[in-house]
Amino acid sequence: MALSWLSGITVESWVEMEEPVPARCELDPTNDSATLFFGEREDFVLHLCRDNLRTVAELAGKAHADLAAENP
Repeated sequence: MALSWLSGITVESWVEMEEPVPARCELDPTNDSATLFFGEREDFVLHLCRDNLRTVAELAGKAHADLAAENP
């Protein structure tokens, strides 16, 4: 059961990954989406449509570049 639902976003939990964790993805071409799994037991799962996947990837790329600029 979702903790909250607003504007098309369902929030299940808060996740912090401060150390490297195993990660993998599964594609769902029929629904034009992907599911990302994180953690030894796949503790965190993120299901995204293609547009939101692109947004997350772009945001992650920007964050990575900004952190690299701050801490080379």
